[in-house]
Amino acid sequence: MQRVVAILESVVATRGPATPARVSAEIELSLSTVSRIMRDLAEEQMLDRLDDGSYLLGSRLFKLVRDARSGGDAMATIHRVLGELRDRTGETASLNVRRDDTRVCIASVDSRHELRRVVPVGDAIPLVGTATGHVLMAELGAAEQTALIDRSRAAGSRVELLSQLRETAERGWAVQADGLLTGVTGVAVPVRAGDRVLAAVTLSGPTSRMPAEVVEKIVPDIEEAARRLAPWVPQPS
Repeated sequence: MQRVVAILESVVATRGPATPARVSAEIELSLSTVSRIMRDLAEEQMLDRLDDGSYLLGSRLFKLVRDARSGGDAMATIHRVLGELRDRTGETASLNVRRDDTRVCIASVDSRHELRRVVPVGDAIPLVGTATGHVLMAELGAAEQTALIDRSRAAGSRVELLSQLRETAERGWAVQADGLLTGVTGVAVPVRAGDRVLAAVTLSGPTSRMPAEVVEKIVPDIEEAARRLAPWVPQPS
């Protein structure tokens, strides 16, 4: 991998077509090895081979850079929307997606309160028994819901949990107080693309600051954030 990086850096530094001989001399690697790696990179469109045998940076490499920049713009927007939601409500705001039997946080902005719920990016917890998970499960087929419940260790019977999922689907959001984490309440709303649920926006904080009347008051703020985030959430292929 180090040799590949060195070759690409040498091509960049050339600021024009780079020959294997020039790259070989610059990075002090044998010409045969450099030629082979550059041919392989050209096959993957990381380099473009010209008729005279020299190379330029490839179209695939430029696409990766373009996509990375676009992704950066999307993540900046996501963090801005979550930050505004945090500022309006005072609690930690996060964006979460489903990965198999878990919900995974892909973006989070922590509350400014000293006592707060911290949701690290990459944090994964079970779907069943959480507000976020119930939003992500609510519109799945009954068989898939049942399978997820049966594989989980959540408190409550299958009948009770299926009833909670039906309630979530009907009202369009979920709340869970003192579920997997004692003393923590989460409120979640789906992020949609048409009829598909792509993700869930969740507010979470100490149960003492999130009684039922507060939850009812902040749900419209979470719903508005979900609508604003929808264009920026990557859709699964």
